[in-house]
Amino acid sequence: MPVHYWLVRHVYFPCYRLGMSKNASTFVVFLLSAVLHEVLVSVPFHMVRSWSFLGMLGQLPLVAITKYFDKIWPGSSIGNVIFWIVFCVVGQPSAVLMYTIDYWKASRLETCDA
Repeated sequence: MPVHYWLVRHVYFPCYRLGMSKNASTFVVFLLSAVLHEVLVSVPFHMVRSWSFLGMLGQLPLVAITKYFDKIWPGSSIGNVIFWIVFCVVGQPSAVLMYTIDYWKASRLETCDA
């Protein structure tokens, strides 16, 4: 939660005070978070790919979908179930797989060049 509080205090509120809407301020926070996630994954692998960045931005439509289902079925946990299935069953394993494949390809090219 410290990162969340930092982003709210140092990114969200300043954007909101500058006259941006709540949705625009939220998007800026999501965008910065997506960039930072990509950096955190790219540095250890020594390769810049966009999988983490795209995965983070892909959550924006997911938020809209879960809010839509919450309006249709208030009090239901269908939105939460959809989020966890997409996030844990599809999203994370796919991202790990894509980074692993890219890492193997890069490693194989380095050994072929040597």
